[in-house]
Amino acid sequence: MESKVQSPALVVLVIRIAFIVSGFLYFYVAMKFVSQAQQPVTSTFQLAIAIVAFTCVILGFSARRLFARPAESPAEKAPTSIQLKRWMTTSVISLAFFEACILFGFVLHVLGAPLWRVELLFGAGIASMLIWSPGTPPDAAPGNLSKD
Repeated sequence: MESKVQSPALVVLVIRIAFIVSGFLYFYVAMKFVSQAQQPVTSTFQLAIAIVAFTCVILGFSARRLFARPAESPAEKAPTSIQLKRWMTTSVISLAFFEACILFGFVLHVLGAPLWRVELLFGAGIASMLIWSPGTPPDAAPGNLSKD
């Protein structure tokens, strides 16, 4: 059974909303149900995790440039369906990088880091998802793209 993708932008919007909701759920679970370690890890280790988390945020905002193919000549331009798949893939990769920042905040909470560091990573991940824009999808006639 083959289904048609009617609006790629709508699909990415739904995925984005799901990622944002999951970020809030991670925060809720961390604060209400997960206990912190009795002996917190060193501040150097906490800083290293925070640097990796903020690197994920930077990669999330630059994923489209990092994973884009080199410019193609007009004669060798990829079909619209391939361009659309690349657009959707880079959008999901960006959201995954932002989610990684949230998960690093979760890890810091479990390891006993101060609450302000945990909240900083959760906030950075969720705020990044809120201000990030996937851009416009490549032109495609609705209904002519099959979802694999």
